[in-house]
Amino acid sequence: MVDVFTQFKVRYYDSPTAGRLALVTMDNGADHTKPSTFGEQALRSLAAALEEIEGQDVKGLLLTGKPFIFAVGADLDQSKGADEEFARAAAQGGHAAFRRLAALPVPTLAAINGAAMGGGLEIALHCDYRTVSSVAAPIAFPEVFLNILPAWGGTQLTPRLIGVEKALQVIVHNAMNNNVTLHASDAVALGLADRLVDGVEFLDKSVELLERIVTGAETIGRAAPDNDNVDEVVAKARQFADDKVHGATRAPYLAIDLIEFAARGGDLDEGYAKEADALAQLLPSRQAQSAIYSFNLTQQRVRKQPWKPAVQARAINKVAVVGSGLMGAQLGALFLQQFEVPLVMKDIDDAVLARAKEHIDGELDKRVQRRRLAPGKAAFLKSLMTYTTEYEPLAGSDFVIEAVLERMNLKRAIFADVEKVVDEGAVLASNTSSLSLSQMASDLQHPQRVVGFHFFNPVAVLPFLEIVKAGQTDDVTLATAFEASKKLRKSGVLCADTPAFIVNRLLTRFNGAFIEALRHGNSFREIDAAAKELGLPMGPFELLGLVGIKVAFHTAQTLHQAYPDRFPIDETFARLAALDVPGIYDRATGEVYEEVSAILPPAGGEKLTPEQIRSAAVEATVDEAKIMLDEGVVADARDIDTGLLLGAGWPFFMGGICMYADETGLSEKLFGRRLIGDDDKAFSQ
Repeated sequence: MVDVFTQFKVRYYDSPTAGRLALVTMDNGADHTKPSTFGEQALRSLAAALEEIEGQDVKGLLLTGKPFIFAVGADLDQSKGADEEFARAAAQGGHAAFRRLAALPVPTLAAINGAAMGGGLEIALHCDYRTVSSVAAPIAFPEVFLNILPAWGGTQLTPRLIGVEKALQVIVHNAMNNNVTLHASDAVALGLADRLVDGVEFLDKSVELLERIVTGAETIGRAAPDNDNVDEVVAKARQFADDKVHGATRAPYLAIDLIEFAARGGDLDEGYAKEADALAQLLPSRQAQSAIYSFNLTQQRVRKQPWKPAVQARAINKVAVVGSGLMGAQLGALFLQQFEVPLVMKDIDDAVLARAKEHIDGELDKRVQRRRLAPGKAAFLKSLMTYTTEYEPLAGSDFVIEAVLERMNLKRAIFADVEKVVDEGAVLASNTSSLSLSQMASDLQHPQRVVGFHFFNPVAVLPFLEIVKAGQTDDVTLATAFEASKKLRKSGVLCADTPAFIVNRLLTRFNGAFIEALRHGNSFREIDAAAKELGLPMGPFELLGLVGIKVAFHTAQTLHQAYPDRFPIDETFARLAALDVPGIYDRATGEVYEEVSAILPPAGGEKLTPEQIRSAAVEATVDEAKIMLDEGVVADARDIDTGLLLGAGWPFFMGGICMYADETGLSEKLFGRRLIGDDDKAFSQ
């Protein structure tokens, strides 16, 4: 029978040199795909294990995890709907259990054998020493990413161990940089662990080290942490937080305050009390509760692929990419590295193909330089590539994706040519961001094998994938698309074949309100600043420099043709799209391009306040989300939020537009009900 909570299982080893050692394993009874977490029952199990050990004549303790997993922290499911009392008790309960471990009168060693996140890393810090397996990953404090903070001693012990600058890096900076995690060697280099041990001999070597520590045969010394530059690094960290969240959530600021307190030599007991106070403020907040929702969407729900048809997918043993420009080259690199099968890059221009080859080879070379790929494996992958201006080499492809310009006639012609050389079951995928898949497939002999497969730029970074079902798309094609998305390590969400699909449709409505503000005389910078106070990483006009004005305008035109009342073509936007500039701001100077400033309309009426700008944009987007749900563009409001979180980079503490509207009362105000239902419709299709 599988245990439903993490247990601390104790066994003893009678060492011929060190005497009796307690070996404690954290194990929830499930396989490695279900990591061990800490809830109330787990902490009681720890207390029971320590009570047993305290009654034994042990000389040392080793703490480790089940295969591939050390522990990944608190059970987030228990934090849903938390109030201040629950949050404070949770922090104090963890403190009591972990400090009892730290108070044992014998040497303690945490043998970090696998993933160690949040509370898992905190319990390791309460041990005297730490070894880490060379294959252990990820290692991190993700709490600030989830809009809480390490509240089981992490903010107090980390700066005392490795210094304020490194502590801010692993607790604040890494979490806010899209939750960057550490590898085992990083943990040792930072001083979080004392020894890096090869994975094959990890447990035996860790026990041997504990034996030597107990007998005095080995002493582990550590340099005193560098906390001389507290003022400087704390000031930089606060500026970093401002740049990331613009004051929209308190989590990073409270974490910085607590780290500073510890770095300045604050009393440890008082520091733990401050952690409990901070968690009591943060965990019940809208931001933290939204972040827990976001975490469940992106780490659990989307990975279950509830929209995937229950049929056998086609095996993909050869891939082709038609269109080898910037997007096509990125797709080629991704498919090659993840599928490791023969891959054909097709284009009409030899120079474009040469640049694509340079990009794909360069990506492999970078992995070799970073020691993520063996030189021989890189050479093998390069040998799988074919670069061609002809269609015949595409023969035998199981999956063909086009990544050419957003022109319907061009895409239809390409699919017609591809269909002549591949078999009738080969999947034809389009990376279109807004065009109709049904129209694209209308003249094909086998339109049922056409599917939308829309990536977001940059392809290697953004994990979201819109899988678009055209009217004719069959279940085998859809199943193959979902299997491909999983192989590519992307989070695919099913949507209907409607203009601009999910993310671009919402963002176009969102950005329309910001463009409207220009007519009131608000400047680009004022509008960007107003938007970022929601906690967004970029303002709408900053984002145009990344997406491209012409690309965004093309999507706006597509939506205008379909829904002219809600998506009017703004004259200023049209003039911007006609300019030969890469964005609004000159990246070299940071200033607005002169030609951009020259086309702004004269101000009409009074300037809008930042709150008015934000409210207009949010209300328009919420309205569009409601319409999309009514139209059946997606199965459930959770699909919309997943798209904005993973495809548009919206922060977890917003929860996506539907959760934001529900939590702020906006959906009740506009529609008289919440957008997110109790039952997830994606699982009942």
